[in-house]
Amino acid sequence: MSCCDELARLMDRDFARNTQVYQLTDGRILNEIDTEYFLVFGGERRWFAGINYCPFCGRAISRGLWNQEMEK
Repeated sequence: MSCCDELARLMDRDFARNTQVYQLTDGRILNEIDTEYFLVFGGERRWFAGINYCPFCGRAISRGLWNQEMEK
């Protein structure tokens, strides 16, 4: 599931992942954003960067931002 076709294509090519943070066992997590969306970097040893917003459509996709909106 993704917010736009461009992000879906990144996930199809394994340049982005939509998963829980505890399921990212094959690399290093670069930041501590409360999200289920990660950009993937590297080759053999991967690095994951959590993202708050879709890099293509700009939609807020992180769980942390969604929870903040619900509290308002």
